[in-house]
Order: sequence, then C-alpha cells, then structure tokens
Amino acid sequence: MNRRPLRFVALAYTAVVLWVTVGPAPWRTTGNQLVGGILNPDAWTAPVTWTTGYLSEMAFNVALFIPVGLLAALLIPRRRWPLALLAGFAFTTLIELVQVPEPDRISDPRDLVMNTSGAVLGVVLVLAARLVRRSVAVAAVMPIDAADAAAVRREPPFTGHDDALVGAHASGAHDPVATGAADRAA
Repeated sequence: MNRRPLRFVALAYTAVVLWVTVGPAPWRTTGNQLVGGILNPDAWTAPVTWTTGYLSEMAFNVALFIPVGLLAALLIPRRRWPLALLAGFAFTTLIELVQVPEPDRISDPRDLVMNTSGAVLGVVLVLAARLVRRSVAVAAVMPIDAADAAAVRREPPFTGHDDALVGAHASGAHDPVATGAADRAA
C-alpha cells in the first residue's frame, strides 16, 4: 500500500483539526472551564464538567476524531496498532493543553474523553475492516468439498450418479459391471 497520499491526507486533516480547535475562534466562547482546564484535578470531578454541554457538541467531538483514528491506524504498521490509539489520545491531549491558557478556548476533560473516544472508534473501524478482508481472503483460498459447493450453488448434493443414467443402469445396458455379472451367470 502506497502511504504517501495517505500521509498528505493525514497532514491536511491535522491542520484542519488544529485550525478548528486552537485557531482563532470566530465566536465568543462561554463555558464552565475551571482554572487549569484538564490539568486541574477538580475539573475531572466537578459535576459541571459532566452535566453541562450539548449532545451535539459531544457528537461533534467524537466525529471530529474518528478520521484521526482511521488515518493513524492506516499509517501505523498493523502489528503496532495500539500506537494508533496512543496517537489519537496524544493528539487530543496536546490540543487540550494548548487550550488551557487561551482566553477564547475551553480546556475540558469531557472534550478529551469524547475526542479520544472518536479516535478509538476510528481505530476499531480499521481493525474490523482488516478482519473482514482477511476472512474473505482466507475463504477465497479454502478448498470447498462437493456438499459445500452444492449448498453454495443451491443445488442438491452429488449422490454418485446422474439421473439420466439411472434408467440405463437399471436395465444393465452399457454397464460393464452388470454385463460382466450377466456373463458369469450364463
């Protein structure tokens, strides 16, 4: 797989995510950020952190990071897929840390959790797609016995004789075994 175009897509998407999350905000942000954001232990246990916010905002945070997990899982070698999970977590942690001192941004533990969930979902999608692809490839090279082939074609299984020849076998015509038995009997 040529990863060069995928790297370009990953860099472009990273730039978009950074612009959306830490770039200049065209709106005035109001929220419930505790001093220190995600660095403040009280922010993790404060009820306001987990009870405020809109469902649409949480869904957006998850959806924004699904491509991050997808791209990380596709770019990192298959045997090291847990690094893709770590990459998604590290990226969102970096964003939340950059937002701590920004006056028009909110560093929120809920955002960190939702973003990480989106990245994990993206990695899981890639792993599931790889499992399906692998199982299809294995199924394509597996030998199929006659009963399985008949089931796939939805035909009755092969019984050892052809219906057109049943009449010929019953009369003994053109059957060397039947002809030999008749010759021995005579």
